[in-house]
Amino acid sequence: MDVGTTVYQGDTALGVVEEFVHLRLVSSREHSPERDEKVAAEVRERIADEVRRPGFLAVTARIGSRLCGFGTAVRSADPAPEHPVLGARRSQEWLAGAVRITDLVVAPAARGRGVGTGILDILLLPAMDDRAWAVTDHQDTTALNFFRCRGWRQTVYPRPGAHPAQIVLLAPRHPVLSEIPVLP
Repeated sequence: MDVGTTVYQGDTALGVVEEFVHLRLVSSREHSPERDEKVAAEVRERIADEVRRPGFLAVTARIGSRLCGFGTAVRSADPAPEHPVLGARRSQEWLAGAVRITDLVVAPAARGRGVGTGILDILLLPAMDDRAWAVTDHQDTTALNFFRCRGWRQTVYPRPGAHPAQIVLLAPRHPVLSEIPVLP
């Protein structure tokens, strides 16, 4: 399987947003016309905003002409706004100026073939100081397992029985990881 990747900087990514939306919907486990339209609108709006931010990068992966994966990343603001899971001090220390992975989607048929890892590797190239992070829902076991298998570390653990909560993950060589205990 020959997978080709293309990198988009800034607003050049707007030309492939509809493909991103389609792949996001195909990859989702939950479908309804209302939910699909809401997700589509959120993806379009978020990417339209992100392309204007410093360090925006998008990567597509294709087999032939067929999109099989995409990812996006931006450079976090410095000073960093307070992340609700981390609080003000940790947000500034851990996230300010770091690369944030904002999307990483792989078509179900292409999973387990290195597509996601290839996209992630490209998105992380601007993180020369290894400061990178991602957020996912604590119930998204596919995303959590993907990142954990690549050495990413979860920073906050939700209480048992908690409602869906965000999980902040730090890249394997993020400088603050020496301060965070490893939990089972």
